[in-house]
Amino acid sequence: MVTPSLLLLWYFHSRDAYPEPGRVVWTTFGLGVFTVVPVLAFAMPVGDALGSFTDPYAAGAFEAFVLASIPEETCKLAVLLLYARRHSAFDEPMDGLVYGVAASLGFATFENILYVAQGGLGVALLRALTSVPGHATFGAIMGYFVGQAHFRPRDRGRLLLLAWLVPVLLHGFYDFPLLASPAAAAASGEATAFALLILVPLILGAAIYSAVRMARGLRAIQLREGPPAPLLAAPLPVASAAAVAGPRGSRIWWLAVLLGGAMASVGGLLTFAVATQWWSGSFVEHEFGSVLLGTVIIGVAPLIIGALLFRVGVRRLNR
Repeated sequence: MVTPSLLLLWYFHSRDAYPEPGRVVWTTFGLGVFTVVPVLAFAMPVGDALGSFTDPYAAGAFEAFVLASIPEETCKLAVLLLYARRHSAFDEPMDGLVYGVAASLGFATFENILYVAQGGLGVALLRALTSVPGHATFGAIMGYFVGQAHFRPRDRGRLLLLAWLVPVLLHGFYDFPLLASPAAAAASGEATAFALLILVPLILGAAIYSAVRMARGLRAIQLREGPPAPLLAAPLPVASAAAVAGPRGSRIWWLAVLLGGAMASVGGLLTFAVATQWWSGSFVEHEFGSVLLGTVIIGVAPLIIGALLFRVGVRRLNR
């Protein structure tokens, strides 16, 4: 269940030419996990108002924005501003992006565990391919603006507003079709629900593209300017054509990253599923050998091969 989060954190951390200390990254990740507490403390009592909505679109918007995107993104931003940005390791704009991803994936990992406990492996696989990358890229975009605000004091207010507003809107409009479409299908027909759901891959695709482009642009500036130095008047970085295009043959290495990530995620999920079944006593003792062999073939092997393929792709993209 945690494999997609670890791979995404690995990817964005590796894009930093001057990587952040592991202790600070994992502390930020852990604080992201704990943001689940204030989010639930807010959403549980306020969520009682959801039953008062009769219009499916109003109910979906309320749940998507008021109960999900606004409290979640606000808490993640608080982690960045109150912890990560104040740390001495936060010494260049790229750091904001890395810590934004860490805080978001901390929240997403724990949220994923809660959903999987209720919905099972199908929910885990779906969220691994959609929700977890969504959280990571929303966090990357948030962290990008926080990093810019930290080193551009004249524009700090505007940039911090963007650090909150852009992820809130992306997150809210990502969740809205998923939450409103079931009731919309009953009220307005399947065609309306399908039209709503088209927004989901569009929003997710836009967030992924933006986060990857921001990371490339910041890395290009790092490689051009050298180790961290005060950047009080630095302009907003925009990736050059070469930086956006990536290294020669980058499509092959992007394919390696995507294929490796998918293999490792599925392999990790299947390994976890078998392990939990074994722990619960669902297998009898004489089945141990066959279960172990099957787990290695369908779980452990894809996990290891996928992680290695992912690593090779990321390292080639960083050249």
